Amino acid sequence: MAFSFIEQDIETISSILGQKPEAFENSWTWNLRNDASDKPMIINLYNSINFDGDKEGSIVSVQTRHGYYELHNLTGFLVFEPDEIIFICSKKKTLSCLIVGKGNTCSFYANIHKKMLHRDPSELDPAVLLASMQLSLIENKL
Repeated sequence: MAFSFIEQDIETISSILGQKPEAFENSWTWNLRNDASDKPMIINLYNSINFDGDKEGSIVSVQTRHGYYELHNLTGFLVFEPDEIIFICSKKKTLSCLIVGKGNTCSFYANIHKKMLHRDPSELDPAVLLASMQLSLIENKL
């Protein structure tokens, strides 16, 4: 069964972001601005997106000054207190996440092998250390 955002999810996300979204039929948009840094960020959540004719799912997209990020086929999300939301696409062997913060921060990790999250950090290549450390915090909650 595909993941879909429900009203309680939207309320939870809104409480972390500090504002209510603009609501549409199957989507929600938060237009955020960080007053301290003047960094804008637009977050869109979409339900009931038809991917291939018979499979529907959810998407999160984030637009910042630095780029546009999109994660398809969401399997859920987690709140990482005090001010981040982690949108997740978990597959059998890999994990992809888009992480947004109230301060208009955005991080994107794609196709991270789940086995890597259980390895001793001292054994990991430095190039994958940050992804392993950040995502291992959420992997046990999936």
